[in-house]
Amino acid sequence: MRIRTQIILAALVLAVVPLAAIVTYSYHSSRRALESAYGREADRLTKQMDRRLAAIRAELEQRLTVVSALPIETAGSGDSIATVMGEAASFVDSIEFQPIHNPNPNPNPQIEESAPAPPRPMPPQDRGLVIDLPAMPVIPRYAMSEEQRELVDEIGELGKALGKADLDAEDRKDIQNELNAAQNELRRVVEADRTEFQKQMREARRQRDEQRAAMRAAMAAPAPAPVPTKEVTTVKAPINVRQVTNKDIEKALNSAKKTSLIFGRKFEAPVRTDGKLVGQITASISSEQVIRRVLGGATEDGSEIPFALDREGTFYTRTPEQRQKLEALTIPQRVREGKSLKDIHGWIVSSSTDPQSGLRIGVARPVGENLDELQRTAGRNFALGMGLIFFAMIGIVPLSNHLTRDVKIVTDGAERIAQGDLMTRLPVKTDNELGQLAKAFNRMAEDLSVNQQKLLEQERARKEQELQQRLMTVEYERKSVELEDARRFQLSMLPKELPRHEAYDVAVYTRTATEVGGDYYDFHLTDDVLSVTIGDATGHGAKAGTMVTVIKTLFSGYNSAVAPADFLHDAAEKIKRMDLGRMAMALSLGRLDRRKLTLSSAGMPPVLVHSAATSRVEEIALSATPLGTLGSAYEQIDVELASGDTVLFLSDGFPELMNDVHQQLGYSATLDAFGEAARGADANAVIESLVTFSSRWHGDAPPNDDVTFVVVRVV
Repeated sequence: MRIRTQIILAALVLAVVPLAAIVTYSYHSSRRALESAYGREADRLTKQMDRRLAAIRAELEQRLTVVSALPIETAGSGDSIATVMGEAASFVDSIEFQPIHNPNPNPNPQIEESAPAPPRPMPPQDRGLVIDLPAMPVIPRYAMSEEQRELVDEIGELGKALGKADLDAEDRKDIQNELNAAQNELRRVVEADRTEFQKQMREARRQRDEQRAAMRAAMAAPAPAPVPTKEVTTVKAPINVRQVTNKDIEKALNSAKKTSLIFGRKFEAPVRTDGKLVGQITASISSEQVIRRVLGGATEDGSEIPFALDREGTFYTRTPEQRQKLEALTIPQRVREGKSLKDIHGWIVSSSTDPQSGLRIGVARPVGENLDELQRTAGRNFALGMGLIFFAMIGIVPLSNHLTRDVKIVTDGAERIAQGDLMTRLPVKTDNELGQLAKAFNRMAEDLSVNQQKLLEQERARKEQELQQRLMTVEYERKSVELEDARRFQLSMLPKELPRHEAYDVAVYTRTATEVGGDYYDFHLTDDVLSVTIGDATGHGAKAGTMVTVIKTLFSGYNSAVAPADFLHDAAEKIKRMDLGRMAMALSLGRLDRRKLTLSSAGMPPVLVHSAATSRVEEIALSATPLGTLGSAYEQIDVELASGDTVLFLSDGFPELMNDVHQQLGYSATLDAFGEAARGADANAVIESLVTFSSRWHGDAPPNDDVTFVVVRVV
């Protein structure tokens, strides 16, 4: 590709890619900010509804407590109850007073109140009273109309225009006339709205006065006498006091159920006279009024949709249309099933749960239109940027032609030098970067002829070095052959076959590292006594093989009558007398005689014993220094075995195996792996399980150290 084309493409890419990145970032950051703002607003509205529910609950509880403290004569009349209940009366359909004819003599009032009997049908003479509360008169509130807002805005704009100093007399007079007309229209609209508002206030006062008059008439009327077969009511008034009927009891049960679903409790309080419990009042709550108050009225934009869901799955919204919209978005189904509400496209949903009732309260706000507008704005910005880039490309093309003309001169000179013409020189026409490049090119051509001889000398030196490298490779291959011979010699020191014993099942496994390792194991069987030894020589290579040879020689003369600790002590002394330098050998020796294991160790990892009876793994660790070091005193321990028990002798290569992130297996994982493997049917199955585990941990590559297992299963 020519440089001119590359320059044009580079300019295009360097302009388009940053533009696309900026537009994309701006879109996503604006979207996150918008969603975050809507989310905070939804959370705020949800908390408002939570506070409304808590305020209604507290208000009802407080008002009902005050009602329960009224004298029974006053409470029965109903007017005092309506007065005390105040605004809370709008949430109460009626209040039931249930007298107690045979009070419980129990002196503890807490027991009487904590477990009231559920409502049930009863004889008419034992029924209490029902006080139906009237709807409270609605006091109108003055609010500025839309027409008033428009006129106020218009007057404000005209006032700003009138305040400009550069207006001429004619324009100022026109604006003044428009301002006077707008002010007169505003006075007319305000006067009309004021007249309507005063009319509404007079109607509200009339309703309030009628209700108070009815309450005073109810107070003056005689108390109703109980009649078994008919409902007893006061004079016809907004407050109705009557006896409880079976229909009232059924209605109270339904009201109590709905109240429990919304508030998580019933609203009832005991009534006492002279300190004695004489009855109980229970408020029948209007769930529709409570839900309507909790969800609140529509806001200015009316876009959000508040909702509530009780424990029985009843879904509440302000209007049926809002319920249908949320059902189309599967929000009720998601809330019932406890699913997330954060992945609904184009909507922000916030919800909370009332801790007392379990009522789920939430708000759903649409953001889809705003997101679409953001996306359209981002597209317009990108199109505008592309237009500016296209305009810039018109100037880049002639500039690239001018630059590439001088570059072509340099390219032609380079081709002539490549063909062997070291006398080529370039004309220097400018002092810019290309002129400096031409000067440097000329100096390079002069230096090439001088350096050509040096290159020939360096080539001869390189060939000599290459020859030396080949000689080193041959030497390395020779040493590798020697190491392989040493490894084979080490393996030849191991037993060719396993001992056969009717009381023990024996299996072994060993895998060496890439170099000559130092792991060693051997057996000795005399008079039904099986001796097992396993060791690990320090280091690798020929020295490790030498130490294995020494131990093999010493163990070949071992007598099972000699205690394992004594053998290790004697071997340590003999190795010291050999003066093998820094070479040492870690070794464990175990003697199995019938059902007893006698064990001694010189610096080897612990021997693991799995009990078939308890399925537990015991770790037998004996602290001592390897053979050939300073120490020569070794401990000895006896372990009782039972049928089915499994003994594992191992080298440190297994717990020190590395995985692909250079993490060691460790002794804790070794115990777990052996505990799982010991469930195998025989010793070979135990070995196979351990080998499989090591392959999963380390992989199929050669281990970082020799790995050796000797497994003995007690038959």
